[in-house]
Amino acid sequence: MSTNVKKSFVQGQLSKDNFKILKVIGRGSFGKVFLVEKKRSPSSIEISGGNLRKSVATTPSHRDTIKASFMNSGPQYYAMKVLKKANLLERNQIDHTKTEREVLQQAQSPFLMKMHYAFQTEDKLYMVMDFLNGGELFYHLRRELRFDEDRIRFYAAEIILGLEALHKSGIIYRDLKPENILLDEEGHIRLTDFGLSKQGIFKQNEDQTFTICGTPEYLAPEIIMGEGHGKAVDWWSLGTLIYEMLVGRPPFQNQNKMQLLYTIATRKVDFSPVQKAGASPALYNLLRKLMHPDPHKRLGGGTAGDATNSSDADELKNHPFFKDVDWEAVGQKAIPPPFKPVVKGEKDTSNIDKQFLGERPVDSPVHNKLTFSQQEKVYFDQFTFNRENDEFLIVENNEGDDYAFTDAFKQIPSSLERQQEETGVSAGQQTPAGEIEG
Repeated sequence: MSTNVKKSFVQGQLSKDNFKILKVIGRGSFGKVFLVEKKRSPSSIEISGGNLRKSVATTPSHRDTIKASFMNSGPQYYAMKVLKKANLLERNQIDHTKTEREVLQQAQSPFLMKMHYAFQTEDKLYMVMDFLNGGELFYHLRRELRFDEDRIRFYAAEIILGLEALHKSGIIYRDLKPENILLDEEGHIRLTDFGLSKQGIFKQNEDQTFTICGTPEYLAPEIIMGEGHGKAVDWWSLGTLIYEMLVGRPPFQNQNKMQLLYTIATRKVDFSPVQKAGASPALYNLLRKLMHPDPHKRLGGGTAGDATNSSDADELKNHPFFKDVDWEAVGQKAIPPPFKPVVKGEKDTSNIDKQFLGERPVDSPVHNKLTFSQQEKVYFDQFTFNRENDEFLIVENNEGDDYAFTDAFKQIPSSLERQQEETGVSAGQQTPAGEIEG
């Protein structure tokens, strides 16, 4: 029996050639983010006869059904983040990128961005993630200026569960801001861009890190002071975000970034705009507790997160502002969003910032090649990733008999080396002008 393969359907090792670039949907200091379509054309491979086993699809109708399930599946659209290794090396972002890839792989929450594939070339890194066509929260907030309390409560509740999932995994997010919160077509949120995340932080008041990084407007005072910080910095950022959704601007603003940092570190938050915006007593109280300058007295900054049966997020869940929230329903995405983006189709980009959509959608070649020593520095061991664990391959021999090969090219990626602490900015979808590096 011949083992020449005519047809194969396999996920296996992918490359950029498996994706068709459609549009630019983001840009940062280190590369671009593209809307891509995964190509459906099967690739030809050869498999020895000993690796094939007779398919359970013994009847023609069963075989046709299985084939049809592959051939008739609709287009698959993703967001593909492309990072230039030379830029990462120049800006000292190697460890940050490793962290982002690792967090994306282990994301176990419906409110965290999920990565499906990752691969690399000599010059670039590629991470393929879900494409959310509802746009950034920043995009909608900029258009509407402010949200009502029900909408704020909805977004805050889903963000809390996303942060809780990170914190339970020992991860501080450290980059919560409207640009890093995406909406799906129904209006549910997803946190993205984990380049500034810090791993290995489990105990609230003992495990700390000293990196100064992030977007100034959302930084907690303890980060700026360099006193060491823990998971409570994420709750300060949530307070800043809620303040902005209510008032229409963050509590601290200044074109001079050094002056802005000094102000955050030394001055109290002015809550009078919160009152003028008509905040309920519960929301006003929530903001005051989230933005307490002492992280140990901040809501979510206690020791609840050290217990195995509780989390720091429980302090927020039990606050009066969320008294009517069914947290189990929130976690199941069973609460209808108060706002549903206008979406015309899976690949609709009408909610994406137009400054990106106007760019030519090309994965440009790299002209300044890395030296051999540089390539060694930026080679990402075990970077390749394929989320599809149970892959199914249909092959057809020359005689027309069908065989099935299950778990073809199954990949079980190992954990990357733990991140080394350093200073830097994220390699996100876009790098706002206000983002700094320490």
